[in-house]
Amino acid sequence: MRMRILGLISATALTACGGGSDTTPAPTPAIPVAPAVPVTPPPPVVPPAPSTPAEPTPTEPTPGTPVTSPGWPTVPPVTVLPPVPVTPPVTEPTVPPTPSTGPYTLPARTVGDFATYTDVTMGWKVSVTQRITKVDANGGWENADSVSQEKGAQTIEVFDKQGGMLSTNSSGYGCSVTYAPAALQSPPGATVGATFEYASTMSIPCSKEESSRALTSKGKVVAIESKTVPAGTFTALKIVSSETNFDLRTIGASANYWVEKTCWRDTVTGLIIACNTSTDSKGTGGMSYSSATELASFSQAATKREFLDPIRFAGPWTGSFGAYYGTCDVNITFTGLITGACKAATRTTSVTGSVDKAGVVKLTMSVAGGATETNVGQAALFDMSGTLAGAAAPGNWALKHK
Repeated sequence: MRMRILGLISATALTACGGGSDTTPAPTPAIPVAPAVPVTPPPPVVPPAPSTPAEPTPTEPTPGTPVTSPGWPTVPPVTVLPPVPVTPPVTEPTVPPTPSTGPYTLPARTVGDFATYTDVTMGWKVSVTQRITKVDANGGWENADSVSQEKGAQTIEVFDKQGGMLSTNSSGYGCSVTYAPAALQSPPGATVGATFEYASTMSIPCSKEESSRALTSKGKVVAIESKTVPAGTFTALKIVSSETNFDLRTIGASANYWVEKTCWRDTVTGLIIACNTSTDSKGTGGMSYSSATELASFSQAATKREFLDPIRFAGPWTGSFGAYYGTCDVNITFTGLITGACKAATRTTSVTGSVDKAGVVKLTMSVAGGATETNVGQAALFDMSGTLAGAAAPGNWALKHK
Protein backbone atom coordinates (compact mmCIF):
# COMPACT_ATOMS: atom_id res chain seq x y z
CA MET A 1 0.00 0.00 0.00
CA ARG A 2 2.93 2.31 0.58
CA MET A 3 3.91 1.96 -3.07
CA ARG A 4 0.38 2.98 -4.03
CA ILE A 5 0.48 5.98 -1.74
CA LEU A 6 3.81 6.94 -3.28
CA GLY A 7 2.18 6.97 -6.69
CA LEU A 8 -0.68 9.10 -5.34
CA ILE A 9 1.55 11.59 -3.62
CA SER A 10 3.94 12.00 -6.52
CA ALA A 11 1.07 12.49 -8.93
CA THR A 12 -0.67 15.06 -6.80
CA ALA A 13 2.38 17.27 -6.69
CA LEU A 14 2.45 17.63 -10.48
CA THR A 15 1.33 19.72 -12.02
CA ALA A 16 -12.93 28.72 -16.42
CA CYS A 17 -15.89 31.07 -22.66
CA GLY A 18 -18.76 32.36 -24.91
CA GLY A 19 -19.17 33.43 -28.52
CA GLY A 20 -21.52 34.22 -31.36
CA SER A 21 -22.30 33.13 -34.90
CA ASP A 22 -20.67 34.66 -37.97
CA THR A 23 -23.49 33.34 -40.25
CA THR A 24 -24.95 36.05 -42.59
CA PRO A 25 -28.77 36.42 -42.07
CA ALA A 26 -30.93 35.10 -44.94
CA PRO A 27 -32.26 37.91 -47.20
CA THR A 28 -35.84 39.10 -46.56
CA PRO A 29 -38.20 37.80 -49.30
CA ALA A 30 -39.74 40.49 -51.58
CA ILE A 31 -43.43 41.26 -50.99
CA PRO A 32 -45.56 40.52 -54.10
CA VAL A 33 -47.52 43.52 -55.44
CA ALA A 34 -50.83 43.19 -57.32
CA PRO A 35 -50.35 43.93 -61.04
CA ALA A 36 -51.73 47.21 -62.40
CA VAL A 37 -55.07 46.91 -64.30
CA PRO A 38 -54.84 48.55 -67.74
CA VAL A 39 -57.64 51.08 -68.43
CA THR A 40 -58.57 51.80 -72.04
CA PRO A 41 -59.50 55.49 -72.61
CA PRO A 42 -63.15 56.03 -73.75
CA PRO A 43 -63.84 56.61 -77.41
CA PRO A 44 -65.15 60.04 -78.49
CA VAL A 45 -68.85 60.61 -77.86
CA VAL A 46 -70.96 60.96 -81.00
CA PRO A 47 -74.32 62.84 -80.52
CA PRO A 48 -77.32 60.71 -81.42
CA ALA A 49 -79.20 61.31 -84.65
CA PRO A 50 -82.66 62.93 -84.39
CA SER A 51 -84.29 59.69 -85.48
CA THR A 52 -82.83 57.78 -82.46
CA PRO A 53 -85.60 56.36 -80.26
CA ALA A 54 -85.95 57.54 -76.72
CA GLU A 55 -83.53 56.12 -74.18
CA PRO A 56 -84.87 53.24 -72.12
CA THR A 57 -85.88 53.85 -68.57
CA PRO A 58 -82.89 53.22 -66.35
CA THR A 59 -83.11 50.46 -63.79
CA GLU A 60 -81.36 50.03 -60.48
CA PRO A 61 -78.36 47.81 -60.84
CA THR A 62 -78.26 44.55 -58.95
CA PRO A 63 -76.08 44.85 -55.91
CA GLY A 64 -72.65 43.59 -56.66
CA THR A 65 -73.05 43.96 -60.39
CA PRO A 66 -70.53 46.23 -62.05
CA VAL A 67 -72.04 49.41 -63.43
CA THR A 68 -71.42 49.97 -67.07
CA SER A 69 -71.66 53.45 -68.42
CA PRO A 70 -72.89 53.79 -71.98
CA GLY A 71 -70.05 53.81 -74.33
CA TRP A 72 -67.49 52.78 -71.66
CA PRO A 73 -65.84 49.40 -71.53
CA THR A 74 -66.45 47.13 -68.59
CA VAL A 75 -63.65 47.37 -66.03
CA PRO A 76 -63.09 44.14 -64.04
CA PRO A 77 -62.87 44.48 -60.28
CA VAL A 78 -59.40 44.79 -58.80
CA THR A 79 -58.41 41.81 -56.68
CA VAL A 80 -56.57 42.84 -53.53
CA LEU A 81 -53.95 40.26 -52.51
CA PRO A 82 -53.54 39.45 -48.82
CA PRO A 83 -50.34 40.69 -47.17
CA VAL A 84 -47.41 38.34 -47.44
CA PRO A 85 -45.85 37.48 -44.04
CA VAL A 86 -42.24 38.50 -43.69
CA THR A 87 -39.99 35.68 -42.53
CA PRO A 88 -37.45 36.95 -39.98
CA PRO A 89 -33.82 36.19 -40.69
CA VAL A 90 -32.54 32.89 -39.32
CA THR A 91 -30.21 33.23 -36.34
CA GLU A 92 -27.79 30.40 -35.64
CA PRO A 93 -27.44 29.23 -32.00
CA THR A 94 -24.56 30.68 -30.02
CA VAL A 95 -21.62 28.30 -29.98
CA PRO A 96 -18.96 28.78 -27.30
CA PRO A 97 -15.47 28.94 -28.72
CA THR A 98 -13.07 26.07 -28.20
CA PRO A 99 -10.92 26.64 -25.09
CA SER A 100 -7.30 27.52 -25.56
CA THR A 101 -5.07 24.50 -25.92
CA GLY A 102 -2.22 25.77 -23.76
CA PRO A 103 0.47 25.46 -22.78
CA TYR A 104 -0.43 25.63 -19.10
CA THR A 105 2.57 25.83 -16.80
CA LEU A 106 3.10 25.45 -13.08
CA PRO A 107 2.67 28.62 -10.97
CA ALA A 108 5.22 29.55 -8.33
CA ARG A 109 5.06 27.56 -5.11
CA THR A 110 4.97 29.29 -1.70
CA VAL A 111 5.74 28.00 1.77
CA GLY A 112 2.41 27.24 3.41
CA ASP A 113 0.60 26.16 0.22
CA PHE A 114 -1.23 22.90 0.79
CA ALA A 115 -3.44 20.34 -0.92
CA THR A 116 -5.56 17.60 0.68
CA TYR A 117 -6.68 14.59 -1.32
CA THR A 118 -9.00 11.68 -0.67
CA ASP A 119 -8.00 8.31 -2.02
CA VAL A 120 -10.35 5.32 -2.22
CA THR A 121 -8.80 1.94 -2.97
CA MET A 122 -10.80 -1.28 -2.61
CA GLY A 123 -13.27 0.51 -0.33
CA TRP A 124 -10.57 1.89 1.98
CA LYS A 125 -10.63 5.69 2.15
CA VAL A 126 -7.77 7.81 3.40
CA SER A 127 -6.89 11.49 3.16
CA VAL A 128 -3.43 12.83 2.39
CA THR A 129 -2.46 16.42 3.18
CA GLN A 130 0.64 17.93 1.58
CA ARG A 131 2.11 21.19 2.81
CA ILE A 132 5.00 23.04 1.17
CA THR A 133 7.66 23.59 3.80
CA LYS A 134 10.53 24.86 1.66
CA VAL A 135 11.02 26.60 -1.70
CA ASP A 136 14.45 26.73 -3.29
CA ALA A 137 15.90 29.65 -5.24
CA ASN A 138 15.73 27.54 -8.42
CA GLY A 139 11.97 26.98 -8.02
CA GLY A 140 12.05 23.49 -6.56
CA TRP A 141 10.18 22.72 -3.35
CA GLU A 142 9.65 20.27 -0.51
CA ASN A 143 6.41 18.79 0.81
CA ALA A 144 5.66 17.49 4.30
CA ASP A 145 2.78 15.02 4.10
CA SER A 146 0.40 13.44 6.59
CA VAL A 147 -1.96 10.53 6.02
CA SER A 148 -5.21 10.32 8.00
CA GLN A 149 -4.90 6.62 8.84
CA GLU A 150 -1.19 6.49 9.58
CA LYS A 151 0.98 7.38 12.55
CA GLY A 152 4.66 8.16 12.57
CA ALA A 153 7.08 10.62 11.03
CA GLN A 154 5.79 12.76 8.20
CA THR A 155 6.73 11.97 4.65
CA ILE A 156 9.16 14.43 3.09
CA GLU A 157 9.15 14.75 -0.70
CA VAL A 158 11.56 16.86 -2.77
CA PHE A 159 10.65 18.16 -6.25
CA ASP A 160 12.45 20.11 -8.94
CA LYS A 161 10.97 23.26 -10.50
CA GLN A 162 9.17 21.19 -13.16
CA GLY A 163 7.36 19.08 -10.57
CA GLY A 164 9.56 16.05 -11.01
CA MET A 165 10.17 14.02 -7.84
CA LEU A 166 13.81 13.93 -6.75
CA SER A 167 13.52 12.03 -3.47
CA THR A 168 11.09 10.77 -0.86
CA ASN A 169 11.10 8.82 2.40
CA SER A 170 7.56 7.52 1.87
CA SER A 171 8.38 4.13 0.38
CA GLY A 172 8.58 2.23 3.68
CA TYR A 173 12.26 1.34 3.27
CA GLY A 174 13.41 3.39 6.26
CA CYS A 175 15.55 5.76 4.23
CA SER A 176 15.25 8.36 1.52
CA VAL A 177 14.72 7.00 -1.97
CA THR A 178 16.10 9.01 -4.89
CA TYR A 179 15.09 9.30 -8.54
CA ALA A 180 17.42 10.01 -11.47
CA PRO A 181 16.42 11.74 -13.57
CA ALA A 182 13.52 13.29 -11.68
CA ALA A 183 10.37 11.15 -11.92
CA LEU A 184 7.84 13.11 -13.99
CA GLN A 185 4.29 11.91 -14.59
CA SER A 186 2.99 14.71 -16.81
CA PRO A 187 4.63 17.58 -18.71
CA PRO A 188 5.21 20.78 -16.70
CA GLY A 189 3.97 22.91 -19.61
CA ALA A 190 1.01 20.90 -20.90
CA THR A 191 -0.65 21.51 -24.27
CA VAL A 192 -3.69 19.70 -25.65
CA GLY A 193 -2.52 17.08 -28.12
CA ALA A 194 0.99 16.85 -26.70
CA THR A 195 2.46 13.43 -26.02
CA PHE A 196 5.14 12.63 -23.47
CA GLU A 197 7.40 9.83 -22.37
CA TYR A 198 9.64 9.74 -19.31
CA ALA A 199 11.91 7.19 -17.66
CA SER A 200 13.62 7.24 -14.26
CA THR A 201 15.56 4.93 -11.98
CA MET A 202 14.48 4.69 -8.36
CA SER A 203 17.44 4.01 -6.07
CA ILE A 204 16.99 2.47 -2.60
CA PRO A 205 20.32 2.82 -0.76
CA CYS A 206 19.29 1.13 2.49
CA SER A 207 17.78 -2.00 0.95
CA LYS A 208 19.78 -5.21 0.93
CA GLU A 209 17.45 -6.83 -1.59
CA GLU A 210 15.99 -4.60 -4.29
CA SER A 211 18.40 -1.74 -4.65
CA SER A 212 16.69 -0.09 -7.62
CA ARG A 213 13.50 -0.05 -9.69
CA ALA A 214 12.79 1.22 -13.19
CA LEU A 215 9.93 3.70 -13.66
CA THR A 216 8.34 4.79 -16.93
CA SER A 217 5.47 7.12 -17.83
CA LYS A 218 4.04 7.53 -21.32
CA GLY A 219 0.90 9.40 -22.27
CA LYS A 220 -0.97 12.22 -23.96
CA VAL A 221 -2.87 15.40 -23.06
CA VAL A 222 -6.19 14.62 -24.75
CA ALA A 223 -8.58 17.48 -23.90
CA ILE A 224 -9.60 20.41 -21.72
CA GLU A 225 -12.67 19.61 -19.62
CA SER A 226 -14.74 20.99 -16.77
CA LYS A 227 -14.16 18.72 -13.79
CA THR A 228 -15.98 18.85 -10.44
CA VAL A 229 -14.43 17.42 -7.27
CA PRO A 230 -15.05 18.11 -3.55
CA ALA A 231 -12.79 21.18 -3.71
CA GLY A 232 -14.84 22.78 -6.52
CA THR A 233 -15.23 22.89 -10.30
CA PHE A 234 -12.12 23.40 -12.39
CA THR A 235 -11.13 23.81 -16.03
CA ALA A 236 -8.65 21.00 -16.34
CA LEU A 237 -6.33 19.23 -18.74
CA LYS A 238 -7.29 15.57 -19.18
CA ILE A 239 -4.14 13.45 -19.23
CA VAL A 240 -4.14 9.74 -20.11
CA SER A 241 -1.02 7.72 -19.36
CA SER A 242 0.48 4.26 -18.90
CA GLU A 243 3.12 3.71 -16.22
CA THR A 244 5.34 0.87 -15.12
CA ASN A 245 7.35 0.17 -11.96
CA PHE A 246 9.70 -2.81 -12.29
CA ASP A 247 12.09 -4.53 -9.90
CA LEU A 248 15.43 -4.60 -11.72
CA ARG A 249 16.69 -7.81 -10.10
CA THR A 250 16.99 -10.81 -12.38
CA ILE A 251 16.65 -13.26 -9.46
CA GLY A 252 14.20 -12.99 -6.59
CA ALA A 253 12.35 -10.04 -8.04
CA SER A 254 9.30 -8.85 -6.14
CA ALA A 255 6.13 -7.42 -7.69
CA ASN A 256 6.17 -5.41 -10.88
CA TYR A 257 3.41 -2.89 -11.56
CA TRP A 258 1.52 -1.85 -14.70
CA VAL A 259 -0.64 1.25 -14.22
CA GLU A 260 -3.28 2.80 -16.46
CA LYS A 261 -4.18 6.30 -15.34
CA THR A 262 -6.50 9.17 -16.30
CA CYS A 263 -5.85 12.41 -14.44
CA TRP A 264 -7.15 15.97 -14.58
CA ARG A 265 -4.80 18.91 -13.92
CA ASP A 266 -6.17 22.39 -13.16
CA THR A 267 -5.08 24.97 -15.72
CA VAL A 268 -4.75 27.73 -13.08
CA THR A 269 -3.16 26.17 -10.01
CA GLY A 270 -1.36 23.35 -11.79
CA LEU A 271 -2.68 20.92 -9.19
CA ILE A 272 -3.78 17.42 -10.08
CA ILE A 273 -7.46 17.55 -9.04
CA ALA A 274 -8.48 13.95 -9.79
CA CYS A 275 -7.06 10.62 -10.94
CA ASN A 276 -8.66 7.29 -11.80
CA THR A 277 -6.06 4.54 -11.66
CA SER A 278 -6.08 0.84 -12.53
CA THR A 279 -3.09 -1.17 -11.27
CA ASP A 280 -2.05 -4.69 -12.20
CA SER A 281 0.81 -6.20 -10.20
CA LYS A 282 2.55 -9.50 -10.87
CA GLY A 283 4.99 -11.29 -8.61
CA THR A 284 5.08 -11.54 -4.83
CA GLY A 285 1.63 -10.58 -3.55
CA GLY A 286 0.53 -9.69 -7.07
CA MET A 287 -3.00 -8.42 -7.50
CA SER A 288 -5.16 -6.03 -9.51
CA TYR A 289 -7.05 -3.09 -8.07
CA SER A 290 -8.38 0.37 -8.92
CA SER A 291 -8.34 3.65 -7.02
CA ALA A 292 -9.90 7.08 -7.26
CA THR A 293 -8.22 10.25 -6.00
CA GLU A 294 -9.85 13.70 -5.66
CA LEU A 295 -8.80 17.14 -4.40
CA ALA A 296 -10.76 17.95 -1.22
CA SER A 297 -9.13 21.12 0.14
CA PHE A 298 -6.30 23.44 -0.90
CA SER A 299 -4.75 26.88 -0.66
CA GLN A 300 -2.26 28.50 -3.05
CA ALA A 301 -0.75 31.94 -2.47
CA ALA A 302 0.46 32.66 -6.02
CA THR A 303 -2.99 32.25 -7.60
CA LYS A 304 -4.98 33.38 -4.51
CA ARG A 305 -7.12 30.26 -4.85
CA GLU A 306 -8.31 28.12 -1.93
CA PHE A 307 -11.04 25.82 -0.70
CA LEU A 308 -10.96 25.17 3.04
CA ASP A 309 -12.48 22.07 4.61
CA PRO A 310 -11.99 20.27 7.97
CA ILE A 311 -10.74 17.19 6.13
CA ARG A 312 -7.28 18.73 6.03
CA PHE A 313 -6.98 18.04 9.77
CA ALA A 314 -8.11 14.39 9.59
CA GLY A 315 -6.09 11.78 11.43
CA PRO A 316 -4.45 11.05 14.79
CA TRP A 317 -3.16 13.85 17.05
CA THR A 318 -1.24 13.82 20.32
CA GLY A 319 -0.07 16.44 22.81
CA SER A 320 0.10 17.89 26.29
CA PHE A 321 -2.73 19.52 28.25
CA GLY A 322 -0.65 20.30 31.33
CA ALA A 323 -0.38 18.51 34.67
CA TYR A 324 -4.13 18.53 35.29
CA TYR A 325 -5.17 16.66 32.13
CA GLY A 326 -1.85 15.10 31.17
CA THR A 327 -1.13 13.69 27.74
CA CYS A 328 -4.03 13.59 25.27
CA ASP A 329 -4.51 11.46 22.16
CA VAL A 330 -7.39 12.33 19.85
CA ASN A 331 -8.58 11.49 16.38
CA ILE A 332 -10.20 13.88 13.90
CA THR A 333 -12.64 12.54 11.31
CA PHE A 334 -13.00 13.70 7.70
CA THR A 335 -15.82 16.04 8.81
CA GLY A 336 -13.88 17.57 11.74
CA LEU A 337 -15.33 15.64 14.71
CA ILE A 338 -12.86 15.09 17.57
CA THR A 339 -12.82 12.17 20.02
CA GLY A 340 -10.15 10.90 22.37
CA ALA A 341 -8.88 10.84 25.95
CA CYS A 342 -6.31 12.37 28.27
CA LYS A 343 -4.40 10.58 31.01
CA ALA A 344 -2.84 12.23 34.06
CA ALA A 345 -1.42 10.73 37.24
CA THR A 346 -4.70 10.96 39.15
CA ARG A 347 -7.44 11.30 36.52
CA THR A 348 -8.70 10.20 33.13
CA THR A 349 -10.51 12.67 30.89
CA SER A 350 -12.63 11.98 27.84
CA VAL A 351 -12.37 14.49 25.03
CA THR A 352 -14.98 15.35 22.41
CA GLY A 353 -15.24 18.37 20.15
CA SER A 354 -14.86 19.69 16.64
CA VAL A 355 -12.72 21.75 14.30
CA ASP A 356 -14.40 23.78 11.56
CA LYS A 357 -13.19 24.69 8.08
CA ALA A 358 -11.47 27.84 9.41
CA GLY A 359 -9.56 25.80 12.00
CA VAL A 360 -11.51 26.93 15.07
CA VAL A 361 -11.28 24.18 17.71
CA LYS A 362 -13.77 23.47 20.53
CA LEU A 363 -12.99 20.72 23.04
CA THR A 364 -15.20 19.38 25.82
CA MET A 365 -13.11 17.88 28.63
CA SER A 366 -15.10 15.47 30.87
CA VAL A 367 -13.15 14.25 33.88
CA ALA A 368 -14.22 10.83 35.15
CA GLY A 369 -16.39 11.47 38.23
CA GLY A 370 -15.74 15.19 38.00
CA ALA A 371 -16.52 18.41 36.17
CA THR A 372 -16.87 19.10 32.47
CA GLU A 373 -15.04 22.05 30.98
CA THR A 374 -14.60 23.59 27.55
CA ASN A 375 -11.35 24.55 25.89
CA VAL A 376 -11.00 26.43 22.62
CA GLY A 377 -8.12 26.99 20.27
CA GLN A 378 -6.93 27.32 16.69
CA ALA A 379 -5.65 24.66 14.32
CA ALA A 380 -3.08 24.87 11.58
CA LEU A 381 -2.42 21.98 9.22
CA PHE A 382 -0.27 19.92 11.54
CA ASP A 383 -0.55 21.87 14.82
CA MET A 384 -3.33 23.18 17.10
CA SER A 385 -3.18 24.99 20.45
CA GLY A 386 -5.08 27.15 22.92
CA THR A 387 -5.30 28.43 26.50
CA LEU A 388 -6.51 26.04 29.21
CA ALA A 389 -9.70 26.98 31.08
CA GLY A 390 -11.28 26.18 34.44
CA ALA A 391 -9.55 23.78 36.79
CA ALA A 392 -6.64 23.38 34.39
CA ALA A 393 -5.84 27.10 34.25
CA PRO A 394 -3.42 28.70 33.96
CA GLY A 395 -1.51 27.20 31.07
CA ASN A 396 -1.79 26.20 27.47
CA TRP A 397 -2.59 23.09 25.51
CA ALA A 398 -1.11 21.92 22.22
CA LEU A 399 -1.57 19.00 19.83
CA LYS A 400 0.44 17.84 16.84
CA HIS A 401 -0.57 15.58 13.97
CA LYS A 402 1.09 12.21 14.35
